[in-house]
Amino acid sequence: MTVSDTRIHQLCYGNFEPPRRPHGGALPSVDFVAPCFRQPFGEGSSRTVGNLTRLARILDFVLMKTIFPRTGYRDGFTRIQQWLVAHLIVKRPYDLWDLIVSEIEDTISKSFRGRRQLSYAHWITLLVLHARPEPLPAHLQRELIDVDTVFPHYNPRRC
Repeated sequence: MTVSDTRIHQLCYGNFEPPRRPHGGALPSVDFVAPCFRQPFGEGSSRTVGNLTRLARILDFVLMKTIFPRTGYRDGFTRIQQWLVAHLIVKRPYDLWDLIVSEIEDTISKSFRGRRQLSYAHWITLLVLHARPEPLPAHLQRELIDVDTVFPHYNPRRC
């Protein structure tokens, strides 16, 4: 497995704190994303799903069903999606774990009121908190106090 220092969230959002807006961030350059779109593609060309090549559309679909699920705006092609699909098309490695952790951070920081479809993020956090045999270090306890996510008692009949 190749290790990469390329962090997609950093390329797209810079150093913004979570939650990062799915419709914000920096656009990848025209040259970088051009292989994702049907030609002719240039400055000012439309960057919508309808203009993607067949391969880019398939890769975007796979991403949306696996590591990058979203609710709503299914016909859109957000800036972070452009970064992800372009990296896959040009076969440029990126740090997948950083992407997943960044998405989980965004989900947790938006709490249950958010529209992100990473429902497992809350449960992973809950399991990690309960699995620790010793108390959390002070700096992590302070960080958790600032988070507005609350884990109520789970009742499967209320889902």
